[in-house]
Amino acid sequence: MSEKPSSINGSSTFIAIVSIVAGCLAAIVAGSFLSGAIELAAIEIFPIFFPIIICAVGIFLGVVAFRISKRRLAVMGIALNAVVLLLPLGFLVVKL
Repeated sequence: MSEKPSSINGSSTFIAIVSIVAGCLAAIVAGSFLSGAIELAAIEIFPIFFPIIICAVGIFLGVVAFRISKRRLAVMGIALNAVVLLLPLGFLVVKL
């Protein structure tokens, strides 16, 4: 079994961390909007679709990092983004 160079493992770790940060950012925006902490009457659609777009990018980055090297950080990034992706989608289902 050949080991990958440390530069590839380092880049997959960086990509996985960016995926986790994207999920956290989307969770903050979605959570603060859904809890009523921020009220954006003029641009109501932003807090709903922003987390969906960011989570899609985060899931993609997590999958890329997982394909480069099978790290637990990449799986955590995919899982976090998948859970946060369900928040605004659930809100849309309940609201309609």
